[in-house]
Amino acid sequence: MSTLVEIEAAADALPLDQKKKLLEFLAARVNGGATKRTPTDLREFAGTVRLPKDPLVWQQRVRGEWA
Repeated sequence: MSTLVEIEAAADALPLDQKKKLLEFLAARVNGGATKRTPTDLREFAGTVRLPKDPLVWQQRVRGEWA
């Protein structure tokens, strides 16, 4: 199996659970890693925000811009 058409045909023949695993595998390869994570998993960003001033002052400024 070496052409895209052959690969697509083989993927179509897979049961649903194996298609999901294949999709996870391909998504990991396209995104540059072999980790299992969803696009909405924000835990990796926890604690990375650094504010140069007091968070309350920053929040008040941002909310003031929304008004």
